[in-house]
Amino acid sequence: MNQRAMRALTRASKLRAHFWASIIAIFSRGLTSFTGTDAYATPTPLARPVPLPDGPLIVVANHSSHADSVALLATLGRTRPVLVVSASDYWEQDSTADWLSRGLVGTFAISRSGDGMEQLRGAADLVRAGVVLVIFAEGTRSTTGEIGDFHTGAFRLAAELGARVLPIAINGTFESLPKGSTFPKHRATNLRHGTAIAVHPDSIDEAVATVRNELIELHKMPIEDLAGFGWQRVRKAAFGWAGLLVVFLWAMGEGIFWPLIAEMPLLLLVVTVGWRWRGAALIAASAAGAALGVLATWWMVKSGFEPPSPLTTPRMFEVAAEQLDANLGGAFWQQMFNGIPVKVYAHEAGAMGLSLAELGTALIARITRIVLVGAGGWLLGNFLARWLRPSLGLVQSVTLALFPIGLWLTIAYWS
Repeated sequence: MNQRAMRALTRASKLRAHFWASIIAIFSRGLTSFTGTDAYATPTPLARPVPLPDGPLIVVANHSSHADSVALLATLGRTRPVLVVSASDYWEQDSTADWLSRGLVGTFAISRSGDGMEQLRGAADLVRAGVVLVIFAEGTRSTTGEIGDFHTGAFRLAAELGARVLPIAINGTFESLPKGSTFPKHRATNLRHGTAIAVHPDSIDEAVATVRNELIELHKMPIEDLAGFGWQRVRKAAFGWAGLLVVFLWAMGEGIFWPLIAEMPLLLLVVTVGWRWRGAALIAASAAGAALGVLATWWMVKSGFEPPSPLTTPRMFEVAAEQLDANLGGAFWQQMFNGIPVKVYAHEAGAMGLSLAELGTALIARITRIVLVGAGGWLLGNFLARWLRPSLGLVQSVTLALFPIGLWLTIAYWS
């Protein structure tokens, strides 16, 4: 296999891994891989590359659900290129099924009868080049969730190639999407990596028994419902000084020059804290930062210093001045909905020479908005935690990707 083809397969595997990881994060309680065969196995969240042995490698896993393939792809594909051996009579029934299997899953189709072993040998160059070949040795999905008898093809191929066999027990997919189901239940999935073994040509049956017995033992282990990497990282920050500092400085910066709204980090952090007083502390820190930022801009402009105002337009300043002049108490209420940055209102308050008392009256609306938005996020976080725990990183990524579009539309509207 040439290097160009290998690079293309590696890119495709990574794209599939990210795609299926997003699907898993949305439609399940998350997926965690465990490296090690005991209760102290090292967990790897879905968003992180899972450690794999070097060299030619064949993964043998139990099979009870269509979700098995995508679970393995979403994890292994971040580390190495992956192909899943599939049944040609099932996945190549028509052009649509063939496109789905090869494009979205990345399959290596063989026949379940006749010359299937010879077709499997067609993957030899791929395995030698570094592709991880996933084989469901049972040959079909279990209808009970129990691990059935194994075929020997994976082990014979490993012996011929000098590849190691890595057992991976898949726990949770049968409960989520058993054979015959069309829509997954919201359940957690665990992938438990066993011990990779070399297979000698004279001990095929022994290797089959060793791997199957290890999978049975790993499959008996309880399913651990762990939060995704994004949730873990954000929650740790929320309960540390870093979280308070971020929301305070972000809100303060928005009142002076920062073009991103104060509620963005506040919402991200506050949804993870549960029914803890930390939520109130985060909201208070954000509100204090917002007030201080507005006060700083007002004071600087009133003293003759012009702070930078990136991503604003002259029309924004004109409208803010008109609203402050017409209704001092209501101007900041209008700012809640019109998209004009709060730093623009703070600037015009300084330019108009408003007193500290007048500015304090106007600031009530700004602080109220942060409290309401923060409290709403705090409340929703408690009700939506079961969905956000696996998918918060995805939500964060999508929000950050869409925000520039909203910012551009706002600037265009006020231009």
